[in-house]
Parts: sequence; structure tokens; C-alpha cells
Amino acid sequence: MPWAAYVLFFILFAMFVFGISRILTGEENPAHTTRLGNVRATPIEVSEPRPNQFALEEDMARLSKPPVITPSATVQPDEAPETENTEIPIEAEIDEGEDLPNPEDLLDTSESLLAEIGAEWDTNPRKEPDSDKLNVETGEEVSNPDLSDFHDRLAREGAKSGQVQVSLIWDNKNDLDLSVVCPSGERISFDNKLSSCGGQLDIDMNESPTSEQPVENIFWAAGVAPKGEYKVIIEHFEHHAKEDLTPYRVLVDDGNGPKEYRGEITNEEPPRLVCVFTVE
Repeated sequence: MPWAAYVLFFILFAMFVFGISRILTGEENPAHTTRLGNVRATPIEVSEPRPNQFALEEDMARLSKPPVITPSATVQPDEAPETENTEIPIEAEIDEGEDLPNPEDLLDTSESLLAEIGAEWDTNPRKEPDSDKLNVETGEEVSNPDLSDFHDRLAREGAKSGQVQVSLIWDNKNDLDLSVVCPSGERISFDNKLSSCGGQLDIDMNESPTSEQPVENIFWAAGVAPKGEYKVIIEHFEHHAKEDLTPYRVLVDDGNGPKEYRGEITNEEPPRLVCVFTVE
């Protein structure tokens, strides 16, 4: 049927004409229209400028170098700031106008600090007693001593006994310390519990306030104690109880029978000499 061929040809021709007209008159893609139809496209205004493909590199370069600002030069908004290839020093320079400490002031400060530490050490009860200040016996000897309290507390704590023995008891939670200066001059105390001459501190109580009936004990086994003069010293090391003034009792056995001495001491007082005895 020849008329069908004419109809098909007419349809194809109409589609071709329609496509060409769309290409020539289209506004959605002017660049594509220019290439296909060889016709200059109508320019389209763009509100924002095209980004610079090197903007990121330029920003990184500016951040890596400190800006140089001078009073006579100003940077224009559209111009990139110029940077110089200068090396950054590793060590910061010292400002000449900065005030440096005076060496004499530092020396005075150091000396005053040492003097303060020395003053605190002079009042520290842990320091070794001064023999010049501990030459007066302050303990009062009891004529008819009651030794039951000493025996009960020593047995309770499992204390050892010897030919020469010194024990201390008191009746509150304050921390009293017993020490003995041996004939050699060595001091047996809480920080030197075993002496080179054989004396030993085996019971030391109330460093933590645990007992209201504490006891402390120093002893020499039979035949061990060296001959010579011994000094018994009491210290009020720490105030734990409500009352500060603390009565104490000291039992001394020099190998010839026990003797009891009594006294009282406060935390503010320096170490005191209770008594002196001699082992022959």
C-alpha cells in the first residue's frame, strides 16, 4: 500500500523537523546548542564568580606563614597577600623590655626559705634531742610503785623482757614516744628500733590513735646491755585525744630491781629527760 509509505515518511520528517527546532531554540543548555547548531547561544548571567581551582593551595600557603603587617602597606581585598620565604627561628627571642629576675633577689628568697625550713626542723619532735637541753631529770620517782598496770599491758601486747628494760604507759590516745640514749650515744626510738649495742624497741603504740591504754617497751637481753650511763627520754609526738596534757609512767629496771618515774607532758613541749640510770 503506497499510501502507508507516504504516511510513515511524513511522520519521520515531522519528528526530524521538531527535533531540529528544539535544538535551535532550547535555553536549558546553550553550550550544547552552540556545538550542534553552530549558533551563538544567548549568554546567561551567573550571580557567583567561578571558583579558582588554586584557591585551596593559596589558602594553605597563607596559613603556613605568619602575616606581615606594616603601617604603610595595606592589603587590597582582591589581591593575595605577598609572603616572603623567611625561616622561622626555633627558639623565641627574649624581649629586651621584659623584666628579668634579679639574682640577688633569688638569693635572698632562697636564704629565707632555708631559714624557714630550719626553724620548722628546730621545732620538729622527730629530731635528735639536744644533749645540752636534756640534762635535767624531770621524772618523779615513786617510793612504792604499783607494777600491775605495766605487767598487764606488756603481757597483752606480747612484749619481751630482759635484764635491762624500760617501759612507758599512759591513759589516752595521744602518741607519746619512748626513747633511750645508750652509753655509745646511739638513740633507740621509733625510727631506730634496733641498736648496735643490742637494745630493741619491740612495742610502739598510738602512731594511729587506737588505744586508751597504750604501752611502749625497750629491752636488752641478759648479758647484752653495755656498761655505762643510759638516758630515758619522753616525747609528746602527736595530739590525738581531747586533752593535750598527758600524765605518763615509766618503769626502769637496770638489773638491780624496777623503779617507777611519773610526770606529764604536752604536745608543745620539747622532748624531756625522765631519768638517768647506770648499768655496772
